[in-house]
Amino acid sequence: MNYCLQGHDRDNGVQEMLISLLPDEPHDRVSELPEDAEGCRSLAWEEDGRILSRAEIRMGERRTQAQFESVVPRSADGEERKRILTYTVKTAVYRALLPLLDHKPVWGSLTGVKPAKPARLAIREGMSREGLDAWLRDHYDVSESRRRLCIRSAEYAMETEDGLLPRETQLYLGIPFCPAKCSYCSFVSNDMARWGHMIEPYTRALLQEIEAAGALLRENRIPLGSVYMGGGTPTTLNEDQLERVLSAVDRHFDRTVCREFTVEAGRPETITGEKLDIMTAHGVSRISINPQTMNDAVLRGVGRNHTAADIENCYRMARQKGGFLINMDLIAGLPGDDDAGLLESVRRVAALEPDNITIHCLARKRGARLYFGPTGQLPPETLDACYTHLEGLGYEPYYLYRQKYMAGGLENVGFCKPGTASHYNICMMEELSDVIALGSGGVSKLCSENGRRIHRIANPKYPKEYIERIDSIVQEKRRPPDGREA
Repeated sequence: MNYCLQGHDRDNGVQEMLISLLPDEPHDRVSELPEDAEGCRSLAWEEDGRILSRAEIRMGERRTQAQFESVVPRSADGEERKRILTYTVKTAVYRALLPLLDHKPVWGSLTGVKPAKPARLAIREGMSREGLDAWLRDHYDVSESRRRLCIRSAEYAMETEDGLLPRETQLYLGIPFCPAKCSYCSFVSNDMARWGHMIEPYTRALLQEIEAAGALLRENRIPLGSVYMGGGTPTTLNEDQLERVLSAVDRHFDRTVCREFTVEAGRPETITGEKLDIMTAHGVSRISINPQTMNDAVLRGVGRNHTAADIENCYRMARQKGGFLINMDLIAGLPGDDDAGLLESVRRVAALEPDNITIHCLARKRGARLYFGPTGQLPPETLDACYTHLEGLGYEPYYLYRQKYMAGGLENVGFCKPGTASHYNICMMEELSDVIALGSGGVSKLCSENGRRIHRIANPKYPKEYIERIDSIVQEKRRPPDGREA
């Protein structure tokens, strides 16, 4: 949907709302919108200590408009005025779009990747749980089920935050290689058929960065709270490469207070008994074995080279081999799947009794071949049935995030059995502590003011560039940015 702005500059706010409610369309800003053209016109102005906004929308032959206003406190500074303007503009667009939608969005007008973060900050500033529930309902029109998800995730985040050590940092190691790239994937993951020859030079470069990052933490006496090895699929490394990387972590990082060490094993075709033994020997405490779906036809359709039976066999081998906590990922909204298929996948995975189960909703990205394709419907009632089944088995929602262009405007939720929540996932998603990210595409985060301020430092996106620039990357890791101690 094309849109234009009049009287304000809150471009991101209008676009976020359009993307959230109409995820299957492109949304482009234009300088003018003729009266007879489809699109959204967003206007804003001030009068008598208030900010007012009106949104006018035309879709086909249907026209709607809505107006909303907010009082501006006399004490408001420039940043607060911008925040009030953004909220007012977005709310007007939301209310104008609402009559044109097939279903009322369960997240209402609340946009953003981390809905539990503002909830956590509101509680920290003195708001009660009951007050927070009312605020999410009245301020953003969030449904009861999603308010509950949001508040429970915020509570897990606060429990984790209260247990953090001073200056605690998390470590991420990126392995950007996969056996084959799934059709829905937008990550920088490189299939082994084309890029397998780069794994060894990439491993050598990563070992250099591990050494430099370890020295940085040791010299600054920074405690390491968790290690997370993700991808891609880290178990595309062969046994020798995996041994060398894990040995380097042991050698260069003090893990005395480290709460967990996670390796995303991911695809069953990359997991061997020897690799599981290597992980056990190096203190890996958590792994992921990710089916995405338990429907073999859907797996073939998205380019996964394994079956549901392979997943079950791999899971049983991992249980026999080590004392790992195991997470399993599922994706709702995959092409060829349906409501009954998703619920059946949840039931089959839950029957294995993994410690964590994460349900993602398909998000179409520019880097994936499915971008802007027809999504069909992913009704929230389908996810609610999945959530109810898991909660009936003793799983609790513990972290939550959303993405642009997500099917049904829904969410990704991690569920855990009591006492098995991932420390890294909570710290990363809620931006509770610094994260040092190693490898290509890694984005380190330096967090301050309870996650209100984030300074990001990105490594080169692609493995070839990362390998070529490893000397300068190592030098950067040896000195904290902007004179700040990491």
